[in-house]
Amino acid sequence: MPSGEAGRPNLFTVVIPTLNEGALLHMTVDSIRDRTRGPDYEVVIVDDGSTDGSTERYRGGDARIRVVDGGGLGVARARNLGAARALGEWVVFLDAHCEVSETWLDRMALALADPQVALVGPCFTRLREAAPRGCGVAWVDHALETNWYEPLDVADAYDVPLTIGACQAFRTATFHAIGRYEEGFTSWGSEDLEICLRAWLLGYRVQGDPVATVAHYFRETRNYEVDEHVVTCNVLRMLFLHFSAPRIRRVLRAVGGVMGLDRALDAVCGSDVFQVRAALEAVRQRDDDWYCRAFAPGLMR
Repeated sequence: MPSGEAGRPNLFTVVIPTLNEGALLHMTVDSIRDRTRGPDYEVVIVDDGSTDGSTERYRGGDARIRVVDGGGLGVARARNLGAARALGEWVVFLDAHCEVSETWLDRMALALADPQVALVGPCFTRLREAAPRGCGVAWVDHALETNWYEPLDVADAYDVPLTIGACQAFRTATFHAIGRYEEGFTSWGSEDLEICLRAWLLGYRVQGDPVATVAHYFRETRNYEVDEHVVTCNVLRMLFLHFSAPRIRRVLRAVGGVMGLDRALDAVCGSDVFQVRAALEAVRQRDDDWYCRAFAPGLMR
């Protein structure tokens, strides 16, 4: 889909990046099929180099489901690839180890009816557990530790500082307008939080919906190898894209014990990060001081 095209009205495209998710991917797709009662939908599975054969059953046979081969793009770029193939008015990115609730897409469409809402996330639980429940997260200190918010007992979506990438929904045109997931991120990490921060700074809002529920498998270990150097590079890229120099220094002091930090700094500073930062600064409506005053007072000190 060309950048900025709105997509087919009343259709949701569910993009599921996957890498060796096995039976968890099947659980996720079955959950969408069995429980989605709302808007019409299609599913785009982005196979990012799986070797377990888990996507083969979806290659043909169901007109609602398509498989796109990524081949090691990493989370951010795999999501962008799926969005490029999306036909829907809305696009929702879902991890390949989730179970959804019956009204999840209805609720996302309701929140996204406000053009100022760039993205919305659901209330999350752990897979097979009804509690605890979390709706939105926030940074609490300069080490960028996060805390979950308990969902408010209200009927409508509301503003949250950040919502995790396990499930993030956008109007397709808005997703392209704000620049999609950051293409400078590789492998895994920070792509979900960065797009929330960017949306706020560009003048949009980020919301959580306490009624829509997604049960997510929060794994202790990953089913694929991730270079921790790359994870650190992604965090640093987010900082250099959006934070002021004094705040970057405070974060670096807080995380100074991270193994390989100097190497990661060299890699990020040698990338295109400053050119991308300049382009964002030219169009953003708010700065990181505004964001921290509103949502992360622990980063103001």
